[in-house]
Amino acid sequence: MDYLASIQAAIDFIEENLFEDIAPADVADRVGFSEYHFHRIFHGMLAESVAAYIRKRRIFETARLLRTTDKSIYELASLARFDSRDSYTRAFKKIYKVSPGEFRRLKTKGWDFQKARTTKKMLQHLKGGITLEPRFETRKAELVVGLAASYPDERPREVENLWKLLLERKGEISAVKSGSALGVFLADHPAVARRPRDTYIYLAGLPVSSLGDIPDGMCSCTIPEGQYAVFTHKGPLDTIMHSINYIWGTWIPNNLEHYQHVNGPDFELFGERFDLNARTGELDMYVPVELG
Repeated sequence: MDYLASIQAAIDFIEENLFEDIAPADVADRVGFSEYHFHRIFHGMLAESVAAYIRKRRIFETARLLRTTDKSIYELASLARFDSRDSYTRAFKKIYKVSPGEFRRLKTKGWDFQKARTTKKMLQHLKGGITLEPRFETRKAELVVGLAASYPDERPREVENLWKLLLERKGEISAVKSGSALGVFLADHPAVARRPRDTYIYLAGLPVSSLGDIPDGMCSCTIPEGQYAVFTHKGPLDTIMHSINYIWGTWIPNNLEHYQHVNGPDFELFGERFDLNARTGELDMYVPVELG
């Protein structure tokens, strides 16, 4: 599978339907990926989510129309599928630092309206803090109990709230295996409703030897037995996106001749080398793979 060509095809599809009611799931389906897997690869290569990319491109194109047409700001806000002129203006200012009206009057040259083009340069976003080559480990199945929620983007700060709550309630979980905690990325979960536009579910949990009574508000999952590529992230959690983007945007696409990603949860393992309270140290990131 040529991931680079698939992402380019996805970008082309977005461009062809930019102002239509398209969702990340529609784009993933177009190029033959599961939404969850596609989100990880797209974010890894472009360092932003599919939804964020679509939103940004719509703003870029309406900025061009501000300069080349007499369409009103209200019309352009509606074209870009914003709920109101005010919400469009706020989003526009985050990119251009001026309001749409000011942008139209200033007529400054040199603004970038172009779509992304996937090139090898896109894969050079690594900023350190991760082992470039993984080790490989075969693990037995693991039971995990904890707190879970759905999210639209990779590893947002809201995930930290799950960990804080879990640390406060960890005494409620029975049959805990000491020594580690697990952050599990899931495509879906029967006990967790995935919100519209969210792309994955994250479970902050503890490994257990058996499933007893699951505490109120918590849920469980099983990490299947299999082979995993294991990367080590070093440093604070604030820089973990560099590691995630390297794994999904560089290592996986560049190693398809030898290893294929396997559908299933990938996870973070927090052991003695990581201080959950200080949010820094070394943690291992497990990605399920099989020989290509």
